[in-house]
Amino acid sequence: PKIIWMKNKMNIQGDPKYRALSEQGVCTLEIRKPSPFDSGVYTCKAVNVLGEASVDCRLEVKGKGMGNVLP
Repeated sequence: PKIIWMKNKMNIQGDPKYRALSEQGVCTLEIRKPSPFDSGVYTCKAVNVLGEASVDCRLEVKGKGMGNVLP
């Protein structure tokens, strides 16, 4: 099938920030240098001659915490 990745219903194919992988029928989307701006609803849509299927996932990216600072 043809795989289409979307963020908030906008096609993100060809965007260098994302890398789409497909191995043994498992599709994965990698986000390079994620930030809170990348939060949203991601959709993976598969299309072939028999029809289409899609799945949505809500992703929340939080900023870095302060944590402990070592001297």
